[in-house]
Amino acid sequence: MPGFRHLFVCTGPNCRQDGAEETLQALQRSLEGKNLTKKVRVTLCLCLGQCGNGPNMVIYPEGTWYAGLSEKEVEALVQEHLIEGKPLSCLLRSPSDG
Repeated sequence: MPGFRHLFVCTGPNCRQDGAEETLQALQRSLEGKNLTKKVRVTLCLCLGQCGNGPNMVIYPEGTWYAGLSEKEVEALVQEHLIEGKPLSCLLRSPSDG
C-alpha cells in the first residue's frame, strides 16, 4: 500500500442531500474492515466548493478529486485507490470554480 493518505469528505448541505452521510459511513466501515485507520485520516468538510457534483472528496497528498461518490463505489475506491494506488477513473473530477 502506498503511504499515508488524508481524505477530505464534503458533508455540506448539497452533498448531504446527495448521500454524503451514507457514503461517509460506508467509507469508515471499509477503512476499519481493511485495517487502514492508521494509514488513512478522514476529515469532514462543510464545503469543498464543488456543489452540484457531490458527494465530493479529495485525497492528499496527490490531490485526487472525486465527485458523485456513493456508498456503492466506496469499496472499489478503497481497494483500487488507497490500497493498490490506482485512482478510480470513473469518478475522477477536476475541481472547478463553483
